Amino acid sequence: MKNVLLIFACATALASGAFAQGPQAEADKKALLVKACGTESVDYDAETKKDQHPTPDVPADKALVYVMRTTIIGYKIHSKLAVDGKWIGTNRGKTYFTFTLDPGEHFVCSESENQDAIALTVEPGKTYYIQQQVKMGAWKARTKLAMLDEAKAKKELEDLNLSVFTLKSK
Repeated sequence: MKNVLLIFACATALASGAFAQGPQAEADKKALLVKACGTESVDYDAETKKDQHPTPDVPADKALVYVMRTTIIGYKIHSKLAVDGKWIGTNRGKTYFTFTLDPGEHFVCSESENQDAIALTVEPGKTYYIQQQVKMGAWKARTKLAMLDEAKAKKELEDLNLSVFTLKSK
């Protein structure tokens, strides 16, 4: 019994060290979220357009970005997306939207029950694919951002519907 307790204690200590973030990592994550996420009180409408499936051309002087939520998990729950502190879109299960960015570094935030952010450096004339990954949380879907390679993204895109985001005027 003592051996079992000792093994359990060692495993717990090792696991907690492996998952712990130091103060600097936590500060860096908070700084990234501040740069990326917009205000919490955005008021918007969103609809899914099943009859539209635009795949725009990439402008020569800008980057084209696809944001895709490829699973049906938490279908009705919105995953909002902000770039450089401004909310620009939302996805539900099996939807996508696109936008363009000026070349350079940008900060992208996804929000549902939690917030996740990434820094993204884009080049003119290129296309980027961001996946809003979803896992069910306590009340809403939890979100995480990940980059997709072009081949996988184009295959996934075939099964997605367009998400249209409109900010309501205050």
